[in-house]
Amino acid sequence: MAERPLLTEAERQQALWRALSHAPGAADPALWQAPQAGWLRGLQVYQANAGAAAERALAAAFPTVAALIGAASMAGLARAYWHAQPPQRGDLGELGDALPGFIADSPSLADEPYLADVARLDWRLHQAERAADAPQELSGLQRLGDTDPARLWLRLAPGTAVLRSRWPVVTLWHAHQQDHQRAADASPDRFAAARAALAAGQGETALVWRQGWRARVAALPPAQADFTEALLARQPLTGALDAAPDLDFAAWLGEAVQQGWLVAVEAAPAEEEPT
Repeated sequence: MAERPLLTEAERQQALWRALSHAPGAADPALWQAPQAGWLRGLQVYQANAGAAAERALAAAFPTVAALIGAASMAGLARAYWHAQPPQRGDLGELGDALPGFIADSPSLADEPYLADVARLDWRLHQAERAADAPQELSGLQRLGDTDPARLWLRLAPGTAVLRSRWPVVTLWHAHQQDHQRAADASPDRFAAARAALAAGQGETALVWRQGWRARVAALPPAQADFTEALLARQPLTGALDAAPDLDFAAWLGEAVQQGWLVAVEAAPAEEEPT
């Protein structure tokens, strides 16, 4: 009987993933040139470990989702997602990129329509905490007083993001933070505000940024949301101000400096005089 040709490393990895995800065509021990019993035992251990790793990674990246649906449901969601969306990178910290969309498309979670946007907020917070460190000092602030605003760009801290939602995602997030547990004794029901906001159909726009080592969340009023999105799209200061005509720029600037949203004011080179 002719021996099977040796597989390339890419083919071995593809076959291993099919086996881990119970895909068709996976259960051929000869793929690994190993005895069947040992191959199957090793595969079962690998499946269990990989599934558990996915559960831990997703629970860490989506703590508000886990708090809303409970630990058991989060574990089931993580394993279903892991099988449906195989990892594309070795870094498990990137595993949850498509989970918000997976939640939105899940019939079993249709009774909690806000959950997908909560997941989007969790993911932006997760990304903010993994973002590059911001500079230690704000640079170029003096340019606001001596440079044409059309030549100025306001650079926000790495990891800063804006999320618009038709649901009260910021209120839901704050209600489920462990930091609020200490206030539970003073407040009979710390979820009352979240329930009231949901009942009223209140939407919120969330600002996500990193302050030190921790990601932060704040609800943005419309003008600040428009302005921040324009800055993130790398609009010059004049364009960002045009996008938010009702913005109180002085008030925004003071808060941006205090909270660490703004890290640099950058100026484009002046155009050369024609000769």
